[in-house]
This record gives sequence, structure tokens and C-alpha cells, in this order.
Amino acid sequence: MITATRPRSRRPRAAHRPLAIALVAASTLALPERAAANAADPGPSLTFEAGAAWQQRNTARAPNEPPNTRFDIDSITGTGPYATGRLTLDWPIGERHRLRFLYAPLGLEETGTTDETIIFQDATFAPGRIRAEYRFDSYRASYRYVFHDRGDWTWAGGATLNVRDAEIRLTQDGLTRSRSDTGFVPLLAVEGEWRFAPRWRGVLDFEGLGAPQGRAIDVALEVAHDVTPNLAVSGAYRLLDGGADNDDVYTFARFDSLLLGLTWRFR
Repeated sequence: MITATRPRSRRPRAAHRPLAIALVAASTLALPERAAANAADPGPSLTFEAGAAWQQRNTARAPNEPPNTRFDIDSITGTGPYATGRLTLDWPIGERHRLRFLYAPLGLEETGTTDETIIFQDATFAPGRIRAEYRFDSYRASYRYVFHDRGDWTWAGGATLNVRDAEIRLTQDGLTRSRSDTGFVPLLAVEGEWRFAPRWRGVLDFEGLGAPQGRAIDVALEVAHDVTPNLAVSGAYRLLDGGADNDDVYTFARFDSLLLGLTWRFR
């Protein structure tokens, strides 16, 4: 005997739809929070910059007492341009705390002429052809605290420890004299970022400090573009100015440079 069976009752699928819609809406609303969290913690980044530097002035005297004389290195070597570059590692250690490590070599050497007698390191260099070398390499470690991050603007401030490795050398007809100086210089640091358009940023980067014995200033204006979330390109104008006036040495120099940069973010 064949008996008819009633089909099993099934829960209407429509009952699940409100729950699915709620889950999709919740996940969609969470996306901006995730994006904001990623923006607040961009991760470490490595920047390489290369370009040209022009010597606006470069005056020295060592030791800083008679019979040694002041002379202009740039009048011997010319104003440039000279190749320059920088390597910077930025490392966030929290939502508002940043570390920065920098290597910035700067050097030039040229043979030129002098119209005056130069006494340098108690040695006499006669008027005529002479070779001048100048080196000012910087190694820096910096801490910066983000004290303002609202809208299109971010500002950070902190302190930098700069290790300078500098040398001036003159050579003429087999006679060579040099003056080298390696020391620690504390600097104040201020950085501002203006996000003026999607994926575009303007940056002010300042490190410097002054005292009666001298000063050190390194300031840059930069425009950067985020090509991808990991890669950015930039162009910058940078001014490096400073020197010292003490019993051992008198030296003041200024360099203006134009730099192109590539930044890779490790996310």
C-alpha cells in the first residue's frame, strides 16, 4: 500500500535576511575605524633622497687666533652644485610617539686658486693653485611626539642628538694641513604635515639650535605624493646652515639643496 507523505516544513529563508543585513552594515561601519587606525599607526618607513647642493658660503679659520687667517673655502672650490643625499628611517613606537634615525653625508673637494696668503693650522699657503676639501657628515637619532593630529594637519615636536663628523683640508705643492672635529650636538625638532589633497602632503621639517658659540639649522620644505599605500615620491628644498666660533676654530657654512626622494612603508 502506498501512503502519501507530507513534505517537511522548512523555515522561510526570509527570516535570515535581517540578521545578514545587520552583519553587513556592522562590518561596513567598522571599515572607517580600521582605516583610521592604520593612518594613526603607519608603520616604519625608509626614505632615500638624492640631489644637488649649492655652497652659499663657507668660511674657516683654525686655530682661531693669529697668525692663522680666515679664508673662504667656496672661493676656492666654487659654489657647486655638488652631489648630496640622505637616508632616513622613521619608526613609530605608539600612536603619538615617533623615532627617527638619519644618515646625511656632505662633502666636496676641488682645486682652485687663491689671491691671498692663507695661514691654516699654522702652515702658510701662498697665492696660487690650491686644493680644498670639506666634509660634514651627520648621524642623528630623534624622538618626536605628535601633539596635534586633527583635520588636515599633524604637528610633532621633540629632540635630536646629532653626531657630526667634520673635516677641512688644504693641499698645495705637497703641503697638507687638515682640521677634523667629531662631536655631539643637541637639536630641537619640529615637524608639520598638511594633507592638502588626496594622497598629497606638504611637510615642514626643522631641526636646529643656537648658542653664543654657534648654531646648527637644518630645515626643509617638502611636497610628497603617495603613489601606493606603500610607496611615496617627494621633492624638497633644504637649507643647512651653522658653524662655531670658539678658541679652537671659526667655521660657518650654508648649503642650499634640491632633493628627490623615495619612501617605502613597511606595513
